[in-house]
Amino acid sequence: MKQPTFGFAMPLFLPLDAQVRLGKLLDLLGYDCLWFPDHLLMADESACPDCWSVMAAIAAQTRRIRLGPAVSDPHRLHPAVFAQRLATLDQLSRGRIVLALGTGEAMNLDPFGIPWDRKVGRLKEFILVLRGLLDSPEPFTFRGDFYQLDRARLAVRPYGGRRVPILMAALGPMMQRLAGRYADGWLPVVLPPEFYAEYFLPIAEAARAAGRPPGALEKVAAVPIAFGLEKPVERKQVLRAARQHALTLVWPPVARRLGLDFDPPPHLDVDYIRLNPCDPDSLRKFDELREWIPEELLLRFVWYGDLDRISDTVRKFVHAGATHVYFYNASPDPLSSTVALAARLFPEFRGRPAPWAARVLDSGLGLLRKTGLLSRLMPPLDSIVR
Repeated sequence: MKQPTFGFAMPLFLPLDAQVRLGKLLDLLGYDCLWFPDHLLMADESACPDCWSVMAAIAAQTRRIRLGPAVSDPHRLHPAVFAQRLATLDQLSRGRIVLALGTGEAMNLDPFGIPWDRKVGRLKEFILVLRGLLDSPEPFTFRGDFYQLDRARLAVRPYGGRRVPILMAALGPMMQRLAGRYADGWLPVVLPPEFYAEYFLPIAEAARAAGRPPGALEKVAAVPIAFGLEKPVERKQVLRAARQHALTLVWPPVARRLGLDFDPPPHLDVDYIRLNPCDPDSLRKFDELREWIPEELLLRFVWYGDLDRISDTVRKFVHAGATHVYFYNASPDPLSSTVALAARLFPEFRGRPAPWAARVLDSGLGLLRKTGLLSRLMPPLDSIVR
């Protein structure tokens, strides 16, 4: 079994200083990548700072953890500006930036009057322009339907002249073909492991048709989890956390493949992609649809219980082909569980001991809390996540 790498999804409810502290902690614990939503607005109306600024702050205070948006879109910035931002951050991080791109969501575009028609075609040109500007210092000319460049070049290069990886969020046929032809990896929405390999097949076929080896592509699995260390997390605890993000978790075509009901009332004609949080009617329908989703369906997209269950889940994704697994952690004690993943689960798959920081914190976190030292060492992180 190939050794996977491991990542973590940044929780946006944390204050900015706590996000930076969490980034530093994850770096010490041995996490391989930290992923950020790249949004102007969120479905739950939570705070939404600029992820690129937060990544820059974390990059300046860490040494090894990769940083990237999951996912950005091609609509809000010209690809030249985007490429400059990527290259600058790659320099600051000394080559630790990874990019994931999708076709966008209404919440980041419609309220601001940003057009996003012909999404797949625009994304294709966006990637081609990014590559043309990032991969060579030579003047780059491009003539497309959306972008025209005339002997353009960037005055900043990625760190060491490296190729910044570009992953794609691809599940539909057009996006799968595009990912196979142009992307360096695949980062889909939440998929159960039994369908993971199947959805990668069209990407692999497109890669082979373009003369690219499918095995060279990074394959990412997003895994929402909730587990307890002293006793397993119960169903009702998971439902409270999962319900809030129900339409981010549940992808209707997969729900139907699972043989579970996904036939909402016709008047609930909204989903995560089409939601406009600035439109009260759209938001009302979204909230109603979120509450409508059956419990048994929702729980098929969250893996919960104890750490052994999480380990079994990771193993299934790795057997299905995932090379990178990143976690949305909804555990009752996020800090202890985040440490436990690094100290106990990662060594199973890496074949080597956890970093010293993970081992020390895993054995001493309870004592640090009881003595009040944890709140002194990592304020405000401990008080926020408990």
